[in-house]
Amino acid sequence: MSIIGKVERKAPRYKALNLMIHLVLLIGSVTMIYPFLLMISSSIKSSVDNTRLTLVPEYLHQDQSLYQKYLESRYNEESNRLGDNYAGKWLSFAEVKTPENYSNQVYQDWSAFLESNRSKYDSYDFYAAEHYGRGVYPRNQRAIRKLLKEENHGNLREFNNKYSTGVQTWEEIVIEEKDILSRNFISSSTGYLGRFQTFKLSLQDWNRLYLNLDGSFVQNELIPAFNSDLAEFNRINGTSYCAWDQIILPRQCPARNDPLRDYWIHYVKDVLNIHQISLHGNSITGFRNNLRSKYADIRMLNGAWGTGFESFEQIVLPEKLPDSGAMIADLSNYIQNVATPEELEVNSIQNDFRDYLLRKYKNTDRLEEAWQVYYSSFEDVPFSAEYPSGNLFIGAAWQGFTQTIPEYLFVLNGAQQQYLDFLIRKLSLAGPDISAINKLLGTSYLQTEDIAPSSMIPKTQPQRRVWIEFVNSNLDPKLLQIRDNEITRSLYTKYLETHYKNIEALNRDWFRDPATIEAYHFPQEQIEYGTFLEHRSSIRKEFIIRNYSMVLEQMLTDSRSLRNTLIYCLLSIILSVTVNPLAAYALSRFKPRFGYQLIMVFMLTMAFPAMVIGIPNFLMLKKLNLLNTFWALVLPAAADGYFIFLLKGFFDSLPREIYDSARIDGASEFRMFWQFTLFLSKPILAVIALGAFNAAYRNFLFAFIVCQDQSMWTLMVHIYELMQRASLSVGYAALVIAAIPTLLVFIFFQNIIIKGIVIPTEK
Repeated sequence: MSIIGKVERKAPRYKALNLMIHLVLLIGSVTMIYPFLLMISSSIKSSVDNTRLTLVPEYLHQDQSLYQKYLESRYNEESNRLGDNYAGKWLSFAEVKTPENYSNQVYQDWSAFLESNRSKYDSYDFYAAEHYGRGVYPRNQRAIRKLLKEENHGNLREFNNKYSTGVQTWEEIVIEEKDILSRNFISSSTGYLGRFQTFKLSLQDWNRLYLNLDGSFVQNELIPAFNSDLAEFNRINGTSYCAWDQIILPRQCPARNDPLRDYWIHYVKDVLNIHQISLHGNSITGFRNNLRSKYADIRMLNGAWGTGFESFEQIVLPEKLPDSGAMIADLSNYIQNVATPEELEVNSIQNDFRDYLLRKYKNTDRLEEAWQVYYSSFEDVPFSAEYPSGNLFIGAAWQGFTQTIPEYLFVLNGAQQQYLDFLIRKLSLAGPDISAINKLLGTSYLQTEDIAPSSMIPKTQPQRRVWIEFVNSNLDPKLLQIRDNEITRSLYTKYLETHYKNIEALNRDWFRDPATIEAYHFPQEQIEYGTFLEHRSSIRKEFIIRNYSMVLEQMLTDSRSLRNTLIYCLLSIILSVTVNPLAAYALSRFKPRFGYQLIMVFMLTMAFPAMVIGIPNFLMLKKLNLLNTFWALVLPAAADGYFIFLLKGFFDSLPREIYDSARIDGASEFRMFWQFTLFLSKPILAVIALGAFNAAYRNFLFAFIVCQDQSMWTLMVHIYELMQRASLSVGYAALVIAAIPTLLVFIFFQNIIIKGIVIPTEK
């Protein structure tokens, strides 16, 4: 029967009350569903975007976000590798942006170049993309692990015997190749590492991360020496580079008056991997003489090198150097300590690609026409609302433009200290003087913390004049932003037309029109973005399934936790629907003298948190030698005070005439309990069974305490262990998967749950 009658429901106040109740319920449902949806969203993210709290991950509909994730995974989450290939451009994957003027012809030329030169490059020239990560199993790591399982018939002992290893699980099979360009890096063609190199060489081009020696040279030699200040580098060396990636690692040692010479010598002689260096010209003669002074005769050299030369004059270096050994040691010693810089030559894929372009296009005019790297008009120049820090000349033009449009500028947060320092210098103060600053600005600041620049240009003098002076000459341009609209874009185009006179001058100043093909910087960004566009759908799919693939692989590989959880849940259900009804039946039928006191004791158990009860339970189970057994899991929860109380109340409501009739007909007590009591109690028993299943399935803390043996771990304990070494997003994926069984149970058994709630209430 409804609380409010049909006639009363038509009254406005009851309609308003009804609406308010439904709104409160709707808000409550949203507050419950929103965190779960947020967890599902986070379960398909990674380190670069898991701090963005969005219900729909941005990479599902934005190319830039997907490109950031792609590079993060491609570079094996190593920002140092990103810095090597994009010297001075990005410090983290979150800063990555898609190219402003992508040319598909660049990618086509790169693909054609690799097609004809792929066999020339080995494992010292590229990384395997996506072959390791932090707390996640990337695509190629899963691929090599699957391949090894198949080759060894899923037998870990066979794998260990074959490769002389001692791994305990398949998850331990991980190779993390780092610093390939380092002098200390050594690969191997034998054993497990050799198997990985074979796998690596079999990868398709888009799974190969080729090393950029130009970027590595700049990142490791020049940027640290000048504290990332390209303007200071230009000032000291008399150069006019506009960006760090404009600097190219010369193939041979620069001339003595070249500012790059000393850095080149140090990088090549002391840092670069021997496999990237060769001796050119007649330098082999010096190397032979050096070997002659070290080895008494050619037989000693042959014994060390494993060769068969008849004399030192026959010594030549093979096209492919071995991974290690006396030959590499002798060559390294000669390059580092004996050879003159002019004897050395750098072997890089970047120089090979420039040679390919020179053969194909002959001159820069034809290359520029094909690549469209230059701007054909001022309207083609992209507008940036933020300071373009990657290019000095573009940044200078941007700053010059901001001085002409103060009404369209925003000062970002973080400029307060710079503003205060500016005011102190302007007033020639020894320190902050609030009265002097208030007098200058016409303000009434009470404390130093209140002094901050307005985010937009003030409307009144003298604050307006001081604000413009501060923004134009003292503010870090990275803390400045231009309003992005049609007006500012048009004004920017007009400013460039006035400043550069013609588009050719802009192209030259911004280094979009190099004099020679040899001077072209390696188009790393264009190549990787082309690869991204070609495989975009499979890349997006990989990020959607990757975290779940790792969780499922973990669960299915170590299936003991699934088996243990299934057995635990079944035993809990059986004991719960057996022990609790028996106890409740005894209290209801036989009316013991202290029945109500017993019920009170049962109810009191609900007043203690599970953590408090867990301690004596653990001590008791330990004394009974039941730890790490299923009995330790199910016995402490076999009887539940609330279930007994609920069942007793339900049994008390059953008609006594049923039992009297059954007694007259000769029914035993067990038959009355089994055939009548339990039969009439099906709905509430179903609720108890569901409660027992839910309690057993989500039990973590107690299961973790009493079953620390890994062979007895339940699913929740296994997920906890996984989350300790997995990434945050993988942990969310594990929780989502773990929630599915409970969700399905409540979806398919909701009618039973409702009956179990309603029938006892009606009784």
